[in-house]
Amino acid sequence: MKIVNKLILIIAFAIVNLSTIYSQENIEAQKSDNEKLTEWKKVNEEAFNDTLENPFEKPNWGIYTKKDDIVYAHVYDWPSDGKLIIDRDMKVRTAYLDYGEKKLKTQLTDGNLIVFLPNEAPNEIATIVKIVLTPTEDWANLNRYRQANTQLKAPAKKEQRVVFIGNSITDNWTRDHGQFFEANPSYVNRGISGQTSAQMLLRFRPDVIELKPKVVVISAGTNDIAGNRGAIGIKRIAGNIFSMVELAKANKIKVVLASVLPASSYSWSPSVEPADKIIELNKLIKVYASENNVLYLDYYTPMVNKEKGLKKELGRDTVHPNERGYLLMEPLVKEAITKALKKK
Repeated sequence: MKIVNKLILIIAFAIVNLSTIYSQENIEAQKSDNEKLTEWKKVNEEAFNDTLENPFEKPNWGIYTKKDDIVYAHVYDWPSDGKLIIDRDMKVRTAYLDYGEKKLKTQLTDGNLIVFLPNEAPNEIATIVKIVLTPTEDWANLNRYRQANTQLKAPAKKEQRVVFIGNSITDNWTRDHGQFFEANPSYVNRGISGQTSAQMLLRFRPDVIELKPKVVVISAGTNDIAGNRGAIGIKRIAGNIFSMVELAKANKIKVVLASVLPASSYSWSPSVEPADKIIELNKLIKVYASENNVLYLDYYTPMVNKEKGLKKELGRDTVHPNERGYLLMEPLVKEAITKALKKK
């Protein structure tokens, strides 16, 4: 009996030790997986940052994201024959692996649009295929709000409609703190992620003037500094913004001219150092507003840190506000709108 009891104790001890070792191995494996995922996200941030929902049908091998004329195919289920079937509606100019380092052949075969891939997936989590589309004529993305503009009723007799035109900082406002627009139904969001001042200027008539607002809030400039549509000087950026103001004034629309938010870097344009350029642009905007009886909205001062960047607690990255950031901005813009409405 004593021998049996001893054997039971030995077996129990072995099980406990094996369980501990097994658990430790699981923890180490989980840590390793998390590290791999973090590194994968870092390497592939271009395929996520400032991308939009795209019009193509979801494929069975993964997902698409889209930014301007670029589609990112996130391939989770690698085709064994190396033939990635993509949406035939894509007007493909070039497809790449590694964001441009390796060009891939694309061909229409038996009615399928195929990107020819290596036999083995380069990444065990997912591989991104960058698909550059043939540019369309809708350079300013006039189609983004075409249907919404058609469905928007004319302002009621006493309605004080306000249109917000801007880039991703405006666009994401509805997504990240939509309560603001729900609580202010006369506020209309017409932001488009990634846009420059020139693109906003081109769509200013359909997305602002034709909506007949009393006030427009103009927020532009950071994507110009990032070089989203090529290099452009600070004075030319300011000129595009001032042209929007002048269009608004010509159509009896009051203007709130917002400062550019602070930013210390752009993840999608890492070679650019934006901090001092933003300060320079904001100075031009502020002086113009003062000289032209336009209300200047200073988001910059309460949101900037000691390094001339966006305060960490107010941003989800170095450029875009988080919910707390929008909560800071909302009373500022409401006060500015109230003052603009009173201006003669």
